[in-house]
Amino acid sequence: MTPLEDDLQTEHPQEASGFPAVAVPTPTFGTVSGENVPPFPAEFFRPRMTPNIGHTALFFLLAFIALLIGQSLGIFLFQQLHFFGHQTLRQLANAAQDDPRVSLPVQGFSYALVALVVIPTFSLLWHEPFRIGIHWNADVARRRFLILALGGLGSGFGIGLLGNFLPMPKDPPIMQDIMHSPLGAWMMLIFGVTIAPLLEELAFRGFLLPSLVNGVRWLEREQIIGPAAARLVGIPVSILITSLGFAIMHSPQVSHAWGPLVLIGGVSIVLCIVRLTLDSLAASVVVHAAYNFTLFAGMIAATGGFRHLERLTT
Repeated sequence: MTPLEDDLQTEHPQEASGFPAVAVPTPTFGTVSGENVPPFPAEFFRPRMTPNIGHTALFFLLAFIALLIGQSLGIFLFQQLHFFGHQTLRQLANAAQDDPRVSLPVQGFSYALVALVVIPTFSLLWHEPFRIGIHWNADVARRRFLILALGGLGSGFGIGLLGNFLPMPKDPPIMQDIMHSPLGAWMMLIFGVTIAPLLEELAFRGFLLPSLVNGVRWLEREQIIGPAAARLVGIPVSILITSLGFAIMHSPQVSHAWGPLVLIGGVSIVLCIVRLTLDSLAASVVVHAAYNFTLFAGMIAATGGFRHLERLTT
């Protein structure tokens, strides 16, 4: 080693080997004056409140647009494929208002379009799988399936008994839809225990209810309201608002009569309690589907499997 190289090795040991010397400071991240402090503010470690009110507003906006497009596109496809003969778009649009053989396939197509839009949108927005964000928790529903199904059936029969003491419309639109044909009645049954509970629960117990509850929790976290107010007032109010919206959505099906709307609101309260207690949207879907089945069970028995629909008017 030459004297020059020896000097370089002594004064700049890294430079002699071809790599510049870099001063590495002693790590002080997370410490101040020898005391440990969090490297991030406390808010960083708080669990995200999803969905929130903004997410719910976006969901309903996207769903509304998708339903409009799906309704129009579904009727157009019906007309192009000649499922009901050579009918015009206007004729099919009129049939979609009250004939389940047209309305339910179109509605199912529209619901599928909603799913195709909202699932990837919120998965990207939340940076996590959609089922996690909406608290699907299928394992909870799977373990308690029998209890949940029996609870839905019991709620249905209980609500039915309570309906005997409330004024009911004699010929609501939903009954008129069932009367069209046995095929339409069976389609309504299948749709009512499969697709309808999925989207309705997604909208009201997957987005609206938890976003309201998360709003209450945010108020509590910011110390705007106390824990007692959040638990005893905020949560019940969230359930009531959700149930009010749920009842209003079904209002056209029951001629806007207040009797059945009270019953529908009561069912929604049960579904909200299931959703919040078990933290599982899948659980409320099971209860909802079982409840919907009870709405058709009596008609199936009375009409011999929908073969004698005229008995519903006698």
